[in-house]
Amino acid sequence: MRVVIETQEEYKSMLQEIATAIKAKITFEEKEVDFWEELPEHVKSGILESQEQFKQGKFSTHEEVMAKYKTKYNL
Repeated sequence: MRVVIETQEEYKSMLQEIATAIKAKITFEEKEVDFWEELPEHVKSGILESQEQFKQGKFSTHEEVMAKYKTKYNL
């Protein structure tokens, strides 16, 4: 589909940006693909492994990690 809009030059770039955003939105909605299916296998396996480690209690909290690096780099 092609839409032609005549406007003043000062609004041209703004309308082009809007048209690009609308086109991207329409294209995105047409695909409706689950992001998981788009991930490479090594990424999927890393995510699944990390979920398993979390279930087993093998993780560090944000506070623990920050304390470690603050000590390491004298912050």
